[in-house]
Amino acid sequence: MSIEIRRALSRKDMSIFIKFPYQLYKNHPYWVPPLLIEQKDLVDVKRNPFYKHSEAEFYLAYKNGEVVGRISAILNHNHNQFHNENIGFFGFFESVNDKDVAFKLFETVEKWAKEKGLDEIRGPVNPSTNDSCGILIEGFDKPPCVMMPYNYEYYPELCESYGFEKAKDLFSYYISQEMLTPKVMEKT
Repeated sequence: MSIEIRRALSRKDMSIFIKFPYQLYKNHPYWVPPLLIEQKDLVDVKRNPFYKHSEAEFYLAYKNGEVVGRISAILNHNHNQFHNENIGFFGFFESVNDKDVAFKLFETVEKWAKEKGLDEIRGPVNPSTNDSCGILIEGFDKPPCVMMPYNYEYYPELCESYGFEKAKDLFSYYISQEMLTPKVMEKT
């Protein structure tokens, strides 16, 4: 059962890349599918203004002929110039619960970054920190917040097992309906 990583080059490949999470989370009670048109815009290297100053390649993982993961390799020149860094990013990471699949995807981005002469990789960012980034590490039993990722509970283990370390904590907050309900005050 070998794992094959293929670069998504054609319109059909990109459609598979975009739609893979819809298959992966198909019956998940808390995953909220993003709008397909929004996802198409995020990865459209010809029309999305992000790619005027950045580079990206998109990859699909296949096992026994079936798509089992995806990832992108990103070089954000504006980020590197502003922060005086020489790093690449990985984004749009989605995978079945299989370390071999996840590791092949991470290795693909790592190899790409080395070929570009980059010092390290960081992620996930989809495609930049102005969009959704990070992975969920707790709160899997709650619906996701706007612009915050939602992923399976096994994602942190896949990333840590590969050797990734936390770079930054990102927080989202929960506000209950009760907290939003106006209170009527009266003087007695």
